Amino acid sequence: MKSIKADIASFEALRPSHFITYKTKTRSMRLAWNGNPEKRPLLFVHGSPGSWEAWAQFLQNPKLAEEFHLIAVDRPGFGGSSAGLTERNLDLQADDVVQALQFNKSGLPAILVGHSFGGPVIAQMAVNYPDKVAGLIFVASSVDPELEEIKWYQHVGTWWPFRALLPNDLRVCNEEIYALKPHLETLRTKMSLIAVPVMIIHGDKDPLVPVGNVSFLQKTLSPGLIKGATILQGMNHFIPWKSPTSILDSIESLRLLLK
Repeated sequence: MKSIKADIASFEALRPSHFITYKTKTRSMRLAWNGNPEKRPLLFVHGSPGSWEAWAQFLQNPKLAEEFHLIAVDRPGFGGSSAGLTERNLDLQADDVVQALQFNKSGLPAILVGHSFGGPVIAQMAVNYPDKVAGLIFVASSVDPELEEIKWYQHVGTWWPFRALLPNDLRVCNEEIYALKPHLETLRTKMSLIAVPVMIIHGDKDPLVPVGNVSFLQKTLSPGLIKGATILQGMNHFIPWKSPTSILDSIESLRLLLK
């Protein structure tokens, strides 16, 4: 099995032209892509901190590349998307990320996969842009505002001079997570607007995002939308790297459902 670094290096070496930079109202954004732009888009949204690199092995999966237009975006503030410029507003995060779909030529709505902080981003996209979304896969996603707890060290990370000493990725991570809870509270009031099939994957030993987020989605989404909810026994937060098969299985389930 290749290492994460090897997956990233091989993608960059074999597909140097598969990176696109696009402009939004507030920033420059970057995405990596593979597959067929004439097929349904499958958009991957990373957590915090992170970048497109979290999905390097998925971008190179031959079956996915045959079936989909694969897109992995750097979220605002990370990687090639105006690194260091934090976007605290969940609506604006969704606005910036959804524009990655402009390069798809299929005319079909996308399946969105969101890990960790990527979960609330894809939920917000489904609320704000229902015509662009065909299905959602929540992977260890932090969507329940009641489960968002600011740790003592996150408070410290907002204080000067500690804030200035943090590497950019960690500072942006701290700033966007610090601001997340009120945005989740607003999102909760709009979750009934989501009207697409949903898959959920979570680890029961996740120390960063409580598994209780699964029951929140089950209680909050309209009845019948959840087509699968998998709780991986003994799994921590890092499902994309430790259990990629669980994500691939959920993608295939939605693909067959949407045929």
